Amino acid sequence: MPAVNSAKDSKDRFQIICGFLVCPNCQSPLTPKSSGFACPKDGLFEKNARGVPLLIEAGSFSEHQIELDRGINWLKSFLKQFPALYYAIWNIFCPVLQAYNGPKKIFKEIPKEGVVLDVGSGPYRWDRRCVNVDVSPFPEVDLVADAEHLPFPNASVDAVVSESLLEHVDNPSAVAREMLRVVKSGGVIYASAPFLTPYHASPDDFTRWTTSGLRALFAGAEIIETGVRSGPWSAFLVFLAYWLGVIFAFGSKKAAPFLAFVFMLVLGPLKIFDLFFAKLPGSETVSAQLYILCRKK
Repeated sequence: MPAVNSAKDSKDRFQIICGFLVCPNCQSPLTPKSSGFACPKDGLFEKNARGVPLLIEAGSFSEHQIELDRGINWLKSFLKQFPALYYAIWNIFCPVLQAYNGPKKIFKEIPKEGVVLDVGSGPYRWDRRCVNVDVSPFPEVDLVADAEHLPFPNASVDAVVSESLLEHVDNPSAVAREMLRVVKSGGVIYASAPFLTPYHASPDDFTRWTTSGLRALFAGAEIIETGVRSGPWSAFLVFLAYWLGVIFAFGSKKAAPFLAFVFMLVLGPLKIFDLFFAKLPGSETVSAQLYILCRKK
C-alpha cells in the first residue's frame, strides 16, 4: 500500500520543491507564480488542475499522455488513478514478486531529514521524504518532468530512487547521468530494472540489463551492492502468462496483452515460491528483475 501522505507532509514537500527547482532546459532558477513556475529564458511552466507543476515540454507531455491512453496502457493508467485498488491488484495477481531488495534500502544510507528524489514514481510514495517525479500527474506525483531533464540543481538531493523506470526511457544512459548529477557527493542511488521480463509498454519499453550492465550504466559511482529484486520463479511465471496470451490470441496483436493480463490473474499467486528461488546462489542469472545500490563519489 502507498505510504500515508498527510496534508502537512504535502505542504512541507511543496515548500522544499519551491526552494530549489530550476528550469529543466537551461538550469536557471524558477520563480513561483500563482499559475506555475517562471523561467527568465523559457517562460512559464504551468500547473495542472490539481496544482502539480508541469516542468516538461508541452509537446513531450502530450505525447506521453497519448501513449498512456492507448491499448493496455489505458487500463494501467486508469487503475493508477485509484492507487489502493491498483496496488491491491498488483500485489495479489501480478506474477512478479518484489519482496526483497527494494528502494527502502536507501533510507539507511541518508540523513534522517534527507530529500529523496523518486524518478518515475507512479502513484506510490515510499516515504514522506520522497519527492515524486513522473511524466504523468498520477496521484502522489509532486511534479511532472522528463527523467532526462530533471528540474533540480547539481548536487541538490540526498538520494535518488528509480524503480522499474530505466526500461521505459529511450536514453537510459542520459537518465543515469541526470541521477548522478542531481545527487550530492556521498549520496546514494537505487535503481531496479528488468532482466528476464517480456515487453511491457508504459508508455514504451526499450532495454534489459544484467548486473554487469547496471554497473556499467552507473560507471564512476561506488557500487555498494547489486542483486535480485524479483527472482527466477517470477521470470518463469510472467513469461508463461505472456506466452499464453500470444497463443490464445490466435493472431490478434491487440488481444494478446489483454489476455496476458488475464493469465497473470491466474498465475500471480504462485509467485510466492520466489521467496525461496530468489535466494538461490546464481539466481541473478535467470531472474526477472535486478537492482543496483551505488554511492556518488
